[in-house]
Amino acid sequence: MTAEYQILTPTVPTRESIFLRYCKQLGEGTWGIVDVSFDNLLCLDPLVKCRRRPSGCIIQEMPNSCSKVIDR
Repeated sequence: MTAEYQILTPTVPTRESIFLRYCKQLGEGTWGIVDVSFDNLLCLDPLVKCRRRPSGCIIQEMPNSCSKVIDR
């Protein structure tokens, strides 16, 4: 996946990041989602040091047709 990040200031240029997303069903009605940066493996531009930190969450289905998100 790719994402473009903007900071609300004219002095910082936008940055693009490439990352992998992995989703897995952990149980009935429970999913885990993890994002990991892929930029450092591609070496697109050695001068750009923009990289996503690993992140993820767990999503649980709730009985009222809503979802509960647990940030990890």
